Amino acid sequence: MQISTIHKAKLIKFAETLIKIIIVLLGCWFLYKKIICNPNIADLKDTITESFTGRREIIIMIFSLAIMPFNLLLEAFKWKTLIKPLENLSIKRSYQAIFTGITAGMFFPNRTGDFLGRIFTLEQSNRIKAAMLSFVGNIAQSVATISFGCIALIFFIPSNYKIISIILTVAIIVLLLLIFYNIHILRYLQFLVPKKYKDKTEEYMNVFVNYNRKELSIILALSIIRYILYCSQFVLLSWAFNIPLSYFNIMIPVSLTYLAMMMVPFISMMEIAVRGSVCIMVFDRWFEILGISTTYSMMAFSASTMLWIINIAIPAVTGLFLINKLKFFRKS
Repeated sequence: MQISTIHKAKLIKFAETLIKIIIVLLGCWFLYKKIICNPNIADLKDTITESFTGRREIIIMIFSLAIMPFNLLLEAFKWKTLIKPLENLSIKRSYQAIFTGITAGMFFPNRTGDFLGRIFTLEQSNRIKAAMLSFVGNIAQSVATISFGCIALIFFIPSNYKIISIILTVAIIVLLLLIFYNIHILRYLQFLVPKKYKDKTEEYMNVFVNYNRKELSIILALSIIRYILYCSQFVLLSWAFNIPLSYFNIMIPVSLTYLAMMMVPFISMMEIAVRGSVCIMVFDRWFEILGISTTYSMMAFSASTMLWIINIAIPAVTGLFLINKLKFFRKS
């Protein structure tokens, strides 16, 4: 019996090590294809050479890069708050989980798999419940993205439809807030579960009653602040590439770009291409409305690509060095 137990422990350790090696190798391959072999990155180098002609552009770029760790720190606080009903995480462990989550998210459409890189850092929590709680965080971020995107859309709509668009935007935001602050109603979706599985799934569906209104407000506030920071990075990078617009006039197309990207499914390998296409389309239209040359749309595309490198590629590389923190198998 003891020999069998020892053999099983060695087998589990080998399997876990093998999975980690595979994740690291796949991550390296993804990043190689996205960065080294990506023609958009080569174009970005040329654009930087042309645009970054003085100290001003470099300082703006450095400032935008410095925002990244604070942005991820907000996400770490949000993850810590989300998972608190199941496990009390230190901010250090929560921060590490964000990096491994970004790395894992590379393998899934719209980076929806980032929760996998997070839940496997947990030591005690039920992972299915943890995955379901991460869904609450995704809803909060979606509320922010859709709300700001709908507000931005008002400025793209012809003036004779402004009143209708404002009414619809207010209605959408109110509806989103009602859904979010009544997140516990998701447990009633259990009626869709076949009868023979109801008893097993009830405890999982009940995780949505774990938050009170104050905790939901904290989660939503962190999501909104993170969204504003993320968009502000885009604005800074747009200035670095010499787009002659104010903060407000860049925030409008940026918000609409993120709304459009949220609605468009894409695989991670094509993310830069999709992001670039959506960005160019939105900025082209916005520059036409403002009466500005659409040649600046390529500068917006370069800013978008640089934003992806700062907020996704760099953290993903960091996450590769933290894969050893993941625990796929437990002793009990």
